[in-house]
Amino acid sequence: MSSAAGAPLAWAPIRALARVEGRKLLRSPVFLAGATFLVLGSAIYIRASLTDPTATWNDDGWTVAAAMMILAILTMVATNHAALRDRREDTDEQHSSLPIGRPTRTGGLLVATAWPAALVTVMLLLITAYAATRGPVTALDNVHLAERLVAILTLGALGLALATWVPSPFVAPVAAWGLFLIAPGDGAGAWHVLTPFATASDVGLALWHLGYLAGLAVLLGVVALSRSSHVRWVVAAGAVGLAVVIVPAAVLLMRACPGDGPCLL
Repeated sequence: MSSAAGAPLAWAPIRALARVEGRKLLRSPVFLAGATFLVLGSAIYIRASLTDPTATWNDDGWTVAAAMMILAILTMVATNHAALRDRREDTDEQHSSLPIGRPTRTGGLLVATAWPAALVTVMLLLITAYAATRGPVTALDNVHLAERLVAILTLGALGLALATWVPSPFVAPVAAWGLFLIAPGDGAGAWHVLTPFATASDVGLALWHLGYLAGLAVLLGVVALSRSSHVRWVVAAGAVGLAVVIVPAAVLLMRACPGDGPCLL
C-alpha cells in the first residue's frame, strides 16, 4: 500500500516494531513510575478494605482511579520520549535511509501502546476481582475503569502526535501538566466532560464518554500518521475518528449539565 507522502505502510514491520517498542515502553522509567503509582494506589485500597470493615470500592477505590490518571499521563510522556529517540540520538537521517519508512515506524509506535494497556488491563482485572469480593462493584464503576484504560491509548496517541508535529522534548511535560490542571474538580463545568478524566455520575453519559475517548484515540493516531502518510485507509480512519468524536462530544455537552441542576460529573 503506497503513500502519496512517501514510504508505504508495511504491516509485518509494524508488528515487529510494535513488539520491540512495546517492550521498551514497559521498561521505560517514566512508564514504570506510573505503574508504581497504580501499585501503590491498589495497595492503599486493599489496606483500607482489610482494616476498615466499612470500606467500599465506591468510597476508597479513588486511589486506584487517581493512580490510573497519573499512569495515563506518564504513558503519554513515555510514548513521546520513545518517538523522539531518533532526534535525541541523532539517528533520524540514518533511519530515514532504511527501507522501512517513517509511516511504518510511527505505526509501530502506535501499536506498541497496546503493550502498556494490556499490562494495566491485567492489573485492573486483579484489583476489581478483589474489590468484588469485598463489596459491590457497580456497572458505573466498571465503565469508569474502562475509560481510564482507553485513556492510556488516547494519551499514548497524543504523545506520538505531539512528537510528530512538535518534535521537542519539552512539549509532552507541558502537556502533562496541562492535563493535570484541566482535570475536573468540585466545580466542574460542562466543558470538563470533554477532558480525558471526566467521570460521569450516569452510566449512559459515561458510555458516551468512553466512545468519545475511543474516537479521540483513533483521531490522534491518524494525526500522528498524517504527517508522512496519506493512504486512503488513513484518511478514512481519520474521518471515522472525527465522526466518533463529534457525535459523543455533542451528546456529552448537551447532557452533562441539565437545566439549572448540578453537572453530572
